[in-house]
Amino acid sequence: MLYLTHREAATRVLGPGVRYAIWVQGCRKRCAGCINPEGQPLHTGGYWISEEELLAEFMANPKLTGITVSGGEPFLQAEGLAKLFHLVRQQTSLDLMVYTGYTLAELRSWKSQSVDEILADIDLLIDGEYREDENTNSIYRGSDNQVIHYMSAKYRPYRKIIEATKNRSVEFVFRGGDELFMVGIPAKDMQKAFWAQIGRR
Repeated sequence: MLYLTHREAATRVLGPGVRYAIWVQGCRKRCAGCINPEGQPLHTGGYWISEEELLAEFMANPKLTGITVSGGEPFLQAEGLAKLFHLVRQQTSLDLMVYTGYTLAELRSWKSQSVDEILADIDLLIDGEYREDENTNSIYRGSDNQVIHYMSAKYRPYRKIIEATKNRSVEFVFRGGDELFMVGIPAKDMQKAFWAQIGRR
């Protein structure tokens, strides 16, 4: 089982192609300017869903090219995530992308079988804490201290293009009928400006 904040069945702003995006609930980091502070509480604010139910949702959309997992902190739920990724690798050709506030070296130092299984399965890992003063609008990264790790060969040919790209896009979706949720990594100061404008109306 995985404890989630939100899931979005199809997006184009959190990785290459059309992706199913998952936000896990719970994070011990408290990065200044965190885009998803509601995802920080470890034991409240989320809902449970099985790995099998998620897999069925992935497989129901033939247009999907990959899955992106963000948070919260995905590696705090490493056992469930490892199980999900194992199912994905067994039954689909979807690629896997994960965001984490920990560095790759830190994750490897945990000596966790589930963490090691995740790292062996994924194609892209974006690691490191978010730092507001290093936000230069790089694609797929919140700040430039974060590193894109090409864990498989799939996206290595596009490395220079990806890392040179500075434009970002976001999508807005309604959840629960009347709650607006932002998908993607906003350009620097865009989030504050947007909500300021909304608040004036």
